[in-house]
Amino acid sequence: MPTAVEPVTLSRRFSVWIRESPYGAGLVSMAASVLVLLGAGLWYGGGNNHNMASSGAMATHGTDGHSPDGEMSAEHMVEFAGVMDEYLQKLPSDPDAAERMLLTKYDGEKVDADGAVKLVGYRPIVSGGLPEGYSLASTSVLKMPCCTCVKAVCKRNDGSTLVLFEHDDEETAWFGDRRQSMATCGDKDCCLVDLDSSIAATWKQGTRSVTAVGVRDQDEVAKLVTWLDKS
Repeated sequence: MPTAVEPVTLSRRFSVWIRESPYGAGLVSMAASVLVLLGAGLWYGGGNNHNMASSGAMATHGTDGHSPDGEMSAEHMVEFAGVMDEYLQKLPSDPDAAERMLLTKYDGEKVDADGAVKLVGYRPIVSGGLPEGYSLASTSVLKMPCCTCVKAVCKRNDGSTLVLFEHDDEETAWFGDRRQSMATCGDKDCCLVDLDSSIAATWKQGTRSVTAVGVRDQDEVAKLVTWLDKS
């Protein structure tokens, strides 16, 4: 029987040419090199994509615990609320110790009105004076997780302490999960926070917010709001 003729395909012709051509071995070597380079490129690109993803995550959270829109991360908010809780516990019985604690924790710097302008870009609201019955004991600038703020320690005539924080953020998360309520104090909406033996109050004052800590009652908040609004 005659031998069947094997079909001549393109792949068969190419394999024959590779074996017989003086350039065949070089071509095979070149093809192998190209495959190695392609594999390395894919591996390197994958590693870069992973690194870029990691960098993106770091950029999203920020190295200081803030997201790009300036809000604190949940972890830093919990830590900040813990520090403020310690401060609130010290303030009624030992206001000097409470003051030292915050100044140490948040790189505080005691300043006058002009010094505050250099650090925060505005004159503290207390530089216009305080209502009758109060005096200014000290003013400092703190680099807190929420923002860089001005803290004014005020003394009542009886020697007790009231503290005013002037800040850019509006977060009442300063005080953790303490009970809060909204009220009208003077002509402003205020967020009142129960501090057991006293209250804290936060309200908008121009483009910033003011938080008063160690306030006795809502009437005292209204007195401060009305005075500071005129100063």
